[in-house]
Amino acid sequence: MKTLIAGPWVGEFGWELFGWNAYVRVLSRQFDKTIVISRANSQELYSDFADEYIPYEPEGGLSDAFFMHNLDINQAFKKVVTTNKISLTPDTTVFVPRRIGFPPHTHYTQHVLLGEHLVQPEYICFGQESDTPYDYVFHIRDRELRKEDNWSLDNWRNLKELLGNKRIACIGTPTESACIEGTDDLRGHNLKEVFTVLRNAQCAFGPSSGPMHLASLCGTPHIVWSKDANKERYEENWNPLSTKVLFTSEHSWQPSPEFIYNKFVTWSTTE
Repeated sequence: MKTLIAGPWVGEFGWELFGWNAYVRVLSRQFDKTIVISRANSQELYSDFADEYIPYEPEGGLSDAFFMHNLDINQAFKKVVTTNKISLTPDTTVFVPRRIGFPPHTHYTQHVLLGEHLVQPEYICFGQESDTPYDYVFHIRDRELRKEDNWSLDNWRNLKELLGNKRIACIGTPTESACIEGTDDLRGHNLKEVFTVLRNAQCAFGPSSGPMHLASLCGTPHIVWSKDANKERYEENWNPLSTKVLFTSEHSWQPSPEFIYNKFVTWSTTE
């Protein structure tokens, strides 16, 4: 039996979505069995093609793009194999995370040679259409990595007030995102639930982050702010579903809540 073992993924969530998951999905079709190794809360990303999923929580520094600082990825793979008693046979192909193409400049239609396989990534729309109670979704980025990119809680509170009496969910991980009063805390919830909340929300708000890239793959209109270098990534290279997005770099990572609100009002009434 030809078996593919893909992982362990240890990088950032957004890069897992666009620099890994979609490639493994296509690569898996060349094998009889696919085993995926990644963090426990990412399992739902692979549910459409992984035959076996092994949760792995890496120990190291902060994740940045594909990798985690101070972590030897090959040693991490050996540890997972040993711990889970995985048999590596001549019919086993191991695909340890590495840079694929030149992300984020690699376009979602670009073919990349992975071993003997020429792969064009395939993206799916996550989540089901459903009646959910949430009008908007916030991702309140609260990471140690590039802390200056975080938005203050006061800014988020002001944006909430400007949006009026709406039901809002906060998503992300409890350790790298925040929640404000008057919203529902969905941080750390199962991704399947988060997919559905995003899929049916009117809009998601946040600075550039993995959950904002997830909004794109749930077909959720989203407003994202960041430096200008990220504009092409959100609008084109990492937008395979042509999801409606308003990207602004006019004030880089620190626009005012009033600026974001006014952008949202204009954008939502003219598109």
